[in-house]
Amino acid sequence: MRLLASLALLASAVLAASYVEHEGKAYLLDSHDLRIVTSEGSSRVPLFGTPVTILVGSRPYVLTSQALFAVDPANEQVSAVFRLDRAYSSAVIGTDDRIYLLGADALSVVQGSAAKMSLLYTYGLPRLASSMFLLPSGELLFLPASGLSAFTYNPNTKKIIDVKLPWIPRYPLLIGSTLVDRNSLGLWFFSPSTRKSASLNLGSEPTRVSAWQGKVLAATASELVLADPASSTLLARTQIADIRKLSTIDSEGFATVLAGNSLITVSLPSLVPADTFNASCTRNTHSSAYPFFGKPLFVCGEKLALPGASQQTRSYLVQPVKITEGQAFSLQVGAFANPISFGPLMENLARQGLPYYTVKEGGLTKFRVGFFRTRAEADRFRSFLQDYGAWVIAEHSTRQLTHSLHDLNLDRRPDGIVAKADSVLVFTLSQRTWIEVLKASKLPEPVTNVYLKGNRAFAELKQSGLRELVLPDSIQ
Repeated sequence: MRLLASLALLASAVLAASYVEHEGKAYLLDSHDLRIVTSEGSSRVPLFGTPVTILVGSRPYVLTSQALFAVDPANEQVSAVFRLDRAYSSAVIGTDDRIYLLGADALSVVQGSAAKMSLLYTYGLPRLASSMFLLPSGELLFLPASGLSAFTYNPNTKKIIDVKLPWIPRYPLLIGSTLVDRNSLGLWFFSPSTRKSASLNLGSEPTRVSAWQGKVLAATASELVLADPASSTLLARTQIADIRKLSTIDSEGFATVLAGNSLITVSLPSLVPADTFNASCTRNTHSSAYPFFGKPLFVCGEKLALPGASQQTRSYLVQPVKITEGQAFSLQVGAFANPISFGPLMENLARQGLPYYTVKEGGLTKFRVGFFRTRAEADRFRSFLQDYGAWVIAEHSTRQLTHSLHDLNLDRRPDGIVAKADSVLVFTLSQRTWIEVLKASKLPEPVTNVYLKGNRAFAELKQSGLRELVLPDSIQ
């Protein structure tokens, strides 16, 4: 699969949406079809025409060179199609699923719908436009195919106002209410409402730019930077060389970076690298990566990979890359926006004695089991937590942990126990910080559950029922 990451739009180029998240599913455009990705795997929705962009209103919509498609998320299929009489290079979606389509010299407005879409009107533009953005005010901003003469259009009053740009657009991107573009030394910022412009000197030209929660994330030849377009100030920077791809999602607390043959997850807004995977892809095969509900999604041609996730979603295995010593490691086992969702996960972690902690990032509360001194220890433990879709996180600091079965139930032993197939690990929390394995055992048949009861531990065997396990002396 050759992933459509961006499109040339007439004389200039803008970032087209080829990947979005909507109500627990991710939507990914390739060169022919729409791919719907969940934690259980992916399905393909056939389209006709060359895909241009994905729009998200009450549901996802896909614009191709020949039609506009409404997608039914529940059934993972197209629910309505609107055939186009001309090619459109760009589209944005407003309130009530009103879709604006940019043609060579005209703007067409289509009412989106789950059942049947209809053309509302077509408006002749006063001059050629290369790209179009929806401003927070509800107005549309059109950038010129050449020169500095942009203009805004009010869909309610049909009024057009000329806007003179301070530079000729090259790779424009609207972040909040600010137009952002690259220059030879850094970034340009321009506010269409106030007509004020500013620049930020980064020392070299950014090669990749993405948006995250009203901020601009930019990659130069040697580093990754986070800047505030409203104040044109630098917020954070970190050294990462040879960045080929960069992706963010507003609801996620991390960015994905493809640098050389490595897939790196970077915590936002701190820009601290969190984890690294080997993302070398088959030669001449397009690869990319995206944040995917708390995990990185790696795409290599037709294959997808969720590092650390279940076998069903790991058709293309991404191996961890060795991280420098001196860091701590943990396992991320869940991320929730709604506190009501915490309960079942907390009970499962506590029942097994798993020492966990939480991190709040990007509006999500992330649950992590830790800490481990080495990646090898974390990987060994991760294989016992596949049902959680656990994946390894590189941590740059540690703290004492208090959340576990023993804190909730005042058990006398500071131990925990996990099982997979016919293998059992008994572990302890040393110095209230480090997970250390006390004992690894093989049982005569698969284990369906494990329990800690005070000073005693039990395994529920698939055929034989409960069996008490011999616990070693704790090292706590």
